[in-house]
Amino acid sequence: MDFRLGSAIRDHLTDAGLYDDVDIISIAGAAKDIAQGEGSYAEGQVDLSHKLHETKTVILMNHTDCGGYGGRAAFDSDEAERAQHESDLRAAREKLVAKHEGLDVKMALAVIGADGGVTIEEIT
Repeated sequence: MDFRLGSAIRDHLTDAGLYDDVDIISIAGAAKDIAQGEGSYAEGQVDLSHKLHETKTVILMNHTDCGGYGGRAAFDSDEAERAQHESDLRAAREKLVAKHEGLDVKMALAVIGADGGVTIEEIT
């Protein structure tokens, strides 16, 4: 849900051959919402995509300097920010995998640099 990511996400999906074959669900703090909530709005959107389009793969993507987390200033360091994002992505992944048998959930972090450039990194 951040205009700073539009081009980077489009390029990432195009490079993966997915751009014209995806449902893009854009919600501020979505992985956090799924990880920390029961029956969250974000989780419901994934459920709906899975039901309507028999989704096989979900890419959960957080980004640094996310307003849903209080922005970059909410963390003591870049490392602490990254650790929180990765923790929430993993927790959200586990919830979705447990709920939807056979669903492949990939994780990514869009790192917004000081110059405004965006690098998308896959989380393993």
